[in-house]
Amino acid sequence: MQNELAMKQHTITPYPTLVTTLITLTTWQRKLLATSIATCILACAANISIPAYPVPFTLQSLAVLLVGAFLGRRLGALALLQYLAVGAIGLPVFANGSGGIMALASPSAGYLYGYVVSAYFSGLASERGYDRKLLSGLLAFAFAHQILFVFGVLYLAVYFNISLMAAIKVGYLPFVGLDLLKFVLATVIMFMLWRYRAKY
Repeated sequence: MQNELAMKQHTITPYPTLVTTLITLTTWQRKLLATSIATCILACAANISIPAYPVPFTLQSLAVLLVGAFLGRRLGALALLQYLAVGAIGLPVFANGSGGIMALASPSAGYLYGYVVSAYFSGLASERGYDRKLLSGLLAFAFAHQILFVFGVLYLAVYFNISLMAAIKVGYLPFVGLDLLKFVLATVIMFMLWRYRAKY
């Protein structure tokens, strides 16, 4: 009994995410609607891109952070899985209007898989209330954003059979500046939305 009480005391009650302060997501229909809207947003962000090889420059990872923060860890990760599934069946939701199962085996596929984990950790940060403050939000979104590069760089190293350092030069260093801008933007956007929400 004492152990159970101790465990309950240490259980962290999740903060509501921004979406759940606006609408209730208790039914599967509403959850599906939320993840479907997120999929559309991700598709739009993916197609705002600068073509590059092997990895294009897009706004997609910014959208991933925001989707996770808005929906929470579970729905955020599910939204990304839905996005990958929609792309796999052929809809042009990936960068440069691409789609199809082969996109999930392309040089940039590692980043796509990393998006799922990145959205999960972004959502987890939101459920801990980190996105309501600038410093904690910045650290949380920076961590969540770097996760997708771990997946992307490791995948590039295996795909091209190159060294890890070579993969970092190709799949990480060119994105450092834009990477910084994206998680800073995510932090500011969520902080400002929470401040606005607190007034109304």
